[in-house]
Amino acid sequence: MHRSSSSTTSSHSATTAISPMDSLISSRLHAFSLSASDSSRIIPGLPNDLACLCLACVPLCYHGRFKTVCKAWNVALSGRFLLDLRRAWGKSEEFLCLFRDDPSLIKAEVFDPRVQVWTLLPPMPCDPSTYGLSNFECAGVGTGLLVMGGSLFDARSFPMDRPLASSAVFRYDQVSSQWERLSDMTHPRGSFACGVSEDFVIVAGGGSRHVQFPAEGNRLSAVERYDIKEDRWHALQDLHKIRAGCVGFLLDDEFWVMGGYGDSRTIAGVLPVDEYYRDGEILNLKTGRWRKLRPMWEKGERRRLGNVAVLNGTNGRSTSIFMLEGSAIFRYNIAANRWFRESHLPHMISPEASLELIALHGELYVISGVPMEEFHHFRRKRGTLLLQIYHPQRQTWRLMFTKPPLDHRSVYPWAAMCTLRL
Repeated sequence: MHRSSSSTTSSHSATTAISPMDSLISSRLHAFSLSASDSSRIIPGLPNDLACLCLACVPLCYHGRFKTVCKAWNVALSGRFLLDLRRAWGKSEEFLCLFRDDPSLIKAEVFDPRVQVWTLLPPMPCDPSTYGLSNFECAGVGTGLLVMGGSLFDARSFPMDRPLASSAVFRYDQVSSQWERLSDMTHPRGSFACGVSEDFVIVAGGGSRHVQFPAEGNRLSAVERYDIKEDRWHALQDLHKIRAGCVGFLLDDEFWVMGGYGDSRTIAGVLPVDEYYRDGEILNLKTGRWRKLRPMWEKGERRRLGNVAVLNGTNGRSTSIFMLEGSAIFRYNIAANRWFRESHLPHMISPEASLELIALHGELYVISGVPMEEFHHFRRKRGTLLLQIYHPQRQTWRLMFTKPPLDHRSVYPWAAMCTLRL
């Protein structure tokens, strides 16, 4: 019985396709094991390849302590190889990265919800002639963090108080703890839709609108694809119409763009008002062609699309799309092309508060931009943030209180946030 099971397992593993990353890691582990002598073992009594697998299972929050054990552990835990090994073996962890303002002025904050520990990233390199970056997009790609585009002011332009779109792309390397400048986008843009995978990034639409001028700026319909390995941008088919302030995400072999605004109208010929879209567009990544998405709600049902988060399916479950509108959570039904109410926040937040919705660890995190002193029914330290976390499968809520390292009670709206997988 035991021999039959072993032969079956061996036959199955022989026919299973091995990814390039798995073969590369296997070759490195094999070379690592052969080159190690008894005196250079990472863990005495164990081959170094097996020792690397053991260290890959250690949560990242303990790596700082483990590096102080000995030089061999410090070297093993400080390299990129161990992070690649964690991803290949499914041991990677998700972290929350938040930007409060211009990343060249205020450091990004990384939060580990498992142990409720915060880490600060170094400021992004800046151009002395530009300032006030806003409406940029951030995304976690591999072991890095991308910051793309945005709207800013340039002291060399005239008039100086007119915002300009940025085409700059920066990457923060978690291993070297350094920022580097990547190839610029072909079209400068901010407030755009963005879809991220392991190999490429797609951006669509956008414009030059700045948070200080919420009713101005141009709009784009241009679409680009960034090849991560080649560090090059390639033009794709444009959207059917100009669209800024939209939401983007990848779903199977498609890139979805929802909502946003295009042309604006004026009230009494003076006050400009945006015309928000109720529809969207879907790009087929195989054919490279767009198709239109019908309006997702009736006129008068809602003014604009809320904050959208995509929860990737695991254990055979399908991917789910959620939206935060006010204090309510909605789930998108693809077949019906409608948003249906899913749940309601357990604690009401004032309309002036800046709420963000993001998917993390199979849950939805609702993060308030208002510090805890605004909530009189909670007795917490000043600067403490309230995280309301919803589990879609269990349909339950839980609360988390945490105090970030930076105290910016006057900066309520979040500039951007994303998840990192390390």
